[in-house]
Amino acid sequence: MAANVHDWNWIICYNRLNYENALLQGPIVFWSYVFYLSKILEFLDTLLILLSRSRSRRLSFLHVYHHALVPLFCYFGVATGQSMWHVGVITNASVHVLMYAYYFLFAIGKRPRWKKLVTNIQIGQFMFCFVCFGAVIYYHFTSEFGCSGIDVWFYTFCFNVSLLALFLNFHFKTYAKKTS
Repeated sequence: MAANVHDWNWIICYNRLNYENALLQGPIVFWSYVFYLSKILEFLDTLLILLSRSRSRRLSFLHVYHHALVPLFCYFGVATGQSMWHVGVITNASVHVLMYAYYFLFAIGKRPRWKKLVTNIQIGQFMFCFVCFGAVIYYHFTSEFGCSGIDVWFYTFCFNVSLLALFLNFHFKTYAKKTS
């Protein structure tokens, strides 16, 4: 049983010493890179909206801040072999599928009633990220080899704290008014 647990440690903590040899050619890195490229496209979309000075599409600070910095963090996640990066990719991609499904329905004239659910799931994603951060820190200091990308984890954690604060602010401004 103990051997099985050890075999699954890579899910939380990539071995810093073997990361380059073990993972740089695998499917985790491939799909992480595809995810990174999608974040560049989101940034370019945001940039085009800003440059068009469209009065019909006003962008919030949260939107611009998020789309400007996420590609940078994705780059560092891939480049440094950030431990648990794949969990963040899967979680964030899933949230984005739900969010873009909402936007698609809205764009074709449907009015989905689950906007608040999307926001709550986004907030939940950040809470889950903090649990993951705790697991990486634990494994980093208790494993014999440490976790790869641990220095980037600190900056990612700070960025996610700021995003959580912005999403909570959006949540309270948008939904607290309706219940009052």
